[in-house]
Amino acid sequence: MNGLGWKSAAMMFVAIVTLASPASAQKAGLGFGASIGANVPNGGDFGDGAKTGLVANGFVGFGSGRFGLRGEVFWSRSDLDNAVIRRVGQQVLPSNGVDNVTGNVDLIGASANVVLSLTQSVVRPYLIGGVGVYNRRVSQDITGTIDEFRSLRDEQTDVGFNGGIGLAFGGLGPAFFVEARYHSVATTPERTKFVPVVVGISF
Repeated sequence: MNGLGWKSAAMMFVAIVTLASPASAQKAGLGFGASIGANVPNGGDFGDGAKTGLVANGFVGFGSGRFGLRGEVFWSRSDLDNAVIRRVGQQVLPSNGVDNVTGNVDLIGASANVVLSLTQSVVRPYLIGGVGVYNRRVSQDITGTIDEFRSLRDEQTDVGFNGGIGLAFGGLGPAFFVEARYHSVATTPERTKFVPVVVGISF
């Protein structure tokens, strides 16, 4: 076998060993990371009124084999193309929507999550879910309507839960991941529900 053949065989051997290495040897212990992506509103007044927005988060985690814990903070902003605040006193906006709506919704939260890896290889699908506290701030302006619906502001802090799936790629060094999770927050009069779809890196 020539020199090139030996090099190819050696590289293949290293790749096989890496793929077979358990995730506990690759990602055990304390780590941290960050992600960014799109936040997709889902159902209710928030889903009807807000556009897909930007979301970013950072986290600290601890892993041992297939099981991990993750504490994280996140921020998201979505612009409005319909009303999120639909009731002021006895006044209610029509269900078919209104025109000339501007504004945005900011979401800030912190959560504690459990992570369960489904395989122990360099490509690792995983499940993630947890509970947290969320702050929602709505800034909404509607022109050409009754006075009560002009320049509205609303802020609520409530408990919520999340759950979803992800796929991580990496060995002993940094790992890249893609992730999608469903969040539901106990705001009133309707729950705030959204699905962030993100890409990120962890160390």
